[in-house]
Amino acid sequence: MKEKVLKNKTLVIVVAAIVLAGIGFAAGMAVKTSLAENSGDYIGAERAKSIALENVGVSSSKATFTKVEVDPSEHPAVYDIEFYTASNEYDFEINAFTGEILEKSSEAFQTLPSAEESSQPETSAQTSPQPSDSAVQTKNNSGSSNSDYIGIDKAKSIALKHAGLSNVTFTKTKLDSDDGVKTYEIEFISDNWEYEYEINAYTGAIMDYGSERIDH
Repeated sequence: MKEKVLKNKTLVIVVAAIVLAGIGFAAGMAVKTSLAENSGDYIGAERAKSIALENVGVSSSKATFTKVEVDPSEHPAVYDIEFYTASNEYDFEINAFTGEILEKSSEAFQTLPSAEESSQPETSAQTSPQPSDSAVQTKNNSGSSNSDYIGIDKAKSIALKHAGLSNVTFTKTKLDSDDGVKTYEIEFISDNWEYEYEINAYTGAIMDYGSERIDH
């Protein structure tokens, strides 16, 4: 009788071990499936870099990447891509599954005058007085601009051409000063994207720009 009880206990232990092994195997498979969903379906870092470069028309030979990493804490997960060229610095957030650009920005490097330019005497154009803030404000409110400025309409046109858009809703058009340089701040919305531009008021050069998807 005692021997039979021991055999029954042994059988129970064996069955329990088999059940636990099965549970462990299932859990392991679930973890592998989860990892596959979270990483195996990503487009990959190289593809994300290519998408960013193609968007701004920059070849890989002219770009230096400073950050290429995936952030799985975002929903959906995103690739954070940062790189620079000889004239601009770029920052992208790209959907890790679809390759869709969720956010991007660019900042132009401030170029300093060369030693030769610094040694030359100032010309009359360089020493011409700047218009007062009150004069600028009056001109800006009347819809025109100082003769030295490109004007609001030209700044808007430059921003739209760069963004490749025509039908937009402007939310901000303002003449401002950035580190002593007069700039136009241009902001507008198209579909579910918001765009921001900072344009040199004298030359029309794009100093900074960015776009961000609007979450409804």
